[in-house]
Amino acid sequence: MTDGHFVVIPVTVEDVLYCSFSSWYAKFGKYTISDAAIFKPLPKEFVAYLESDGIELPKENKKDSVLFQDAKPNSDNEYSDWEESDAGILKNSEKMNSDPTEHFKSFHNELKETIKSFGSVAPKLNWSAPQDSTWIMTGRNMKCFSTSDLFLLLKSSDYVNHDMYHAFDETTDYDKANPPKFELELILRKWVDINPSTEFRCFVRDRQLIAISQRDLNYYSFLDEIKEEIMEKIFMFFDDVLMGKFDCNSFVFDVYIPKPLKKMYLIDINPFQRSTESLLFSWNELATMKPADDDVDIRFVTEHNSGRFASKAHSQNHVPVEFVNASVDTQSMIDFLKKCKNMELENSDSDDSSNEETERL
Repeated sequence: MTDGHFVVIPVTVEDVLYCSFSSWYAKFGKYTISDAAIFKPLPKEFVAYLESDGIELPKENKKDSVLFQDAKPNSDNEYSDWEESDAGILKNSEKMNSDPTEHFKSFHNELKETIKSFGSVAPKLNWSAPQDSTWIMTGRNMKCFSTSDLFLLLKSSDYVNHDMYHAFDETTDYDKANPPKFELELILRKWVDINPSTEFRCFVRDRQLIAISQRDLNYYSFLDEIKEEIMEKIFMFFDDVLMGKFDCNSFVFDVYIPKPLKKMYLIDINPFQRSTESLLFSWNELATMKPADDDVDIRFVTEHNSGRFASKAHSQNHVPVEFVNASVDTQSMIDFLKKCKNMELENSDSDDSSNEETERL
């Protein structure tokens, strides 16, 4: 808010399209940290698979995802007295006889070959990576070793849904009668381990770099010592690489500067709009701040404010810890489902008792 008014951030359909991965990667791919394979356009059968309810993985390598390994009660464990209806919770996949990849075999083979050639990959669509669904992965990251990992991440992500249906919701020139046409794309980037402490998000408004935020919201004491060097390197990268070649006037870009701060890598480019995470800034600040031409507001998590950012990123997409633990252990999954079933029965009994009391009254 400014003077009690909500600040409108103007962003056009064209601005959003410029930030689509294949659009900016064509110009700046040599500045990124790893190779990327872009699949575009996507087969309509694969898009239909992403749109479908439920999570069904390729039959040939479903075992690669621990969450979907079969767990069946038997005489060797304490749940051997389960009724068939109880055990049925774990057998949903058995009811699905068809392999989802049967409808896009050729494309599935392309994905497998790409993953094999890269060793492991990190996926994203045009604008968003499925970071909100990493809780379901054993490594708690986006590192995929198989198409099962890949599909599990994509099918569990709300961010993927944003790219498919809501990418232009904030644009000022959006016409519902004539929605913008774009090709949905899948990008597989070769996995590279990076140190999150030196990844930064940079905000550009009207061709001016106005703000820089630490990307990972944890406290790193050494950042203050290298603050001036970080600012200088980001300014140079923006002036020499992005400002004259990127077609957007306002945008957000992420960079990684590994120690000893000799190199800089472009990680991503996003639209200058509220759905892009503003991290240590508010969007009203970013829309109204008026820095001098040679000034930029750079912010780090400090020892004094670290408690404000203690919650994990994408926590709104997280689930009970019992389910997270169960996702990496078959027996834990049995325990978790048994607990859920008991709670369901207890709630049912409670409702019945309440109804009986009401009838007596």
